[in-house]
Amino acid sequence: MQYNFFANVVRRLAYFVLKCIFSIRVEGKENIPEAPYIICANHRSYLDPVLIILIFDEPVYFMAKSELFKIWWLSPIIRAFGAFPVKRGKSDIGAIKKAIEIIRNNGILGIFPEGKRNRTNEIVLKGEKGVATVIKATGAKVLPVAICGKIRPFSKITVRIGRIIEFTDKDDDNQEMVDVIMQNVKNLIMNTNK
Repeated sequence: MQYNFFANVVRRLAYFVLKCIFSIRVEGKENIPEAPYIICANHRSYLDPVLIILIFDEPVYFMAKSELFKIWWLSPIIRAFGAFPVKRGKSDIGAIKKAIEIIRNNGILGIFPEGKRNRTNEIVLKGEKGVATVIKATGAKVLPVAICGKIRPFSKITVRIGRIIEFTDKDDDNQEMVDVIMQNVKNLIMNTNK
């Protein structure tokens, strides 16, 4: 699956603008597998999904908080790039079904397991268990991604793409699975697990 002409023009223009504002470096692109897989990344800024969409050549379908789809000008843009709503703070069966459908259709799913932006001094927050449900239902591989650096003008942002994680035992505890994913992301942020 590829972006259409219009989406590619928007992506290239947006990437050019961001490169003028930030110093962006990408590490580990050789670790990107063939679809389907799930990208699991840390989340500190509204720009995080934008960076991933611009860096990955194939479409990434992100779970996004349902409140964003109520913003009249933003909703059509994020929908055009494949985002779909998830209700935070409770089990959203519809969002889980949509995520499973994306993987089964050979797509790339983007999830921020922390469930919200990390505004603390912690390197990463504890991950939510929803991604484990999708992994168990589909057998999807997980690609850990770390977005490092402060999002402010002329700062340096490094996006580190880690090695694929595979879970083969459906009896694994959901929280333990998510903890493994978040530890991999944390290691990438600390630059100890390229």
